[in-house]
Amino acid sequence: MADFQHTDGEKGQSALDRYAPVKIGFLGAEFSPAYRNIHQMAFDIAKEEGWLPRNVEMIGRAEGGLPQGSAENVVKGYMDLVEQGCIAIAGAYSSDNAMVLAPVAAKVQVPLLSWAGTDKLLNDWTFRLGNGDCGGDPAMMVHWLIRNGIKRPGVIAEISPNGEEYFNNFRRECLRWGLEIGGVQSATQTTDKIEYHLGRLKDIGCDGLVHMGYGMHFVHDLMRPALKAIDWDPPRITTTAFMFYLRGMSHFDGWVGIDQYCPDNPRAVQFGETYKHRFGDYPPQWPNGVLCLAYDTATVIAEAMFRAPMLNAEGMRIGFERIRFLPAATGGPRTHIAGAPGDHNLFKGDWLLYSKMVDGKLQFEGLFEPRD
Repeated sequence: MADFQHTDGEKGQSALDRYAPVKIGFLGAEFSPAYRNIHQMAFDIAKEEGWLPRNVEMIGRAEGGLPQGSAENVVKGYMDLVEQGCIAIAGAYSSDNAMVLAPVAAKVQVPLLSWAGTDKLLNDWTFRLGNGDCGGDPAMMVHWLIRNGIKRPGVIAEISPNGEEYFNNFRRECLRWGLEIGGVQSATQTTDKIEYHLGRLKDIGCDGLVHMGYGMHFVHDLMRPALKAIDWDPPRITTTAFMFYLRGMSHFDGWVGIDQYCPDNPRAVQFGETYKHRFGDYPPQWPNGVLCLAYDTATVIAEAMFRAPMLNAEGMRIGFERIRFLPAATGGPRTHIAGAPGDHNLFKGDWLLYSKMVDGKLQFEGLFEPRD
């Protein structure tokens, strides 16, 4: 790789700007101006600090994927970005779509950086910067239930790929820590029977409520009116489906959820203030963990570019694996990002935490505390 500090007698960025930009793909549900600003801000900061080895051309592509679109759209989107010359792609942000694209990325050999929580994402060409964890979320939920004195929680188990992965891990965590499941109601993502399912759990005496799934029951605001209709207000917790509060804070009133925004993380606070300084206001719906995650995503891509032995797909794969102790805006103050050959789970530390929605306002509930 060329020395980007001094080239042909010129110094710094003036020389670097003469090189062709590196193409990076973003395959997601949306690529709004705010998210483009967030990604660009991360690349600009790396450029200003003098360690980004090349300018970045961001190429966005709507995903149109599962659960509301199709698997075909996801594959077409990924392949379109590959054909346009992208040497790494951030996307397949949900578990459904990550499961679809994981074998494609392994075959095509262009690295995929996903927010998905499923373990089924991971192979030699896929990396997880998780917006949740199908194994980690249930572990945190079981500890929360026990600490809050809940003896027989009732479970709404969503029938979906990550819903089933969540629930299988939840059952094992309950068995490990001696927590009895009071009852289970299986529900499709499109059910019109949430009131019935919740009523059954109430009637059999469950003293808490657990939701395991992707979260379409919250997106469509099914839970709130159903709980009100049966006059039930139990202690309740959900997975990182909680971060669908971006679709409506009131949908989650009274719920605790697994979240990724920590007001005690100075890098999260700094991210918000820097965005405001550069663009005139805070990003939409600030503060929340998804915005921090978007910023960390672009920062990780810039780090991989810096550490890559060559700016091609194989080089980026190696670059992701070479990242160590990169501080994160996502999660608690000690969250950091690191990879290694065979370790493509990039978040380390307190990257998942608890929040609660009270009267339409997000409250930080604390970090994970292990039971001795």
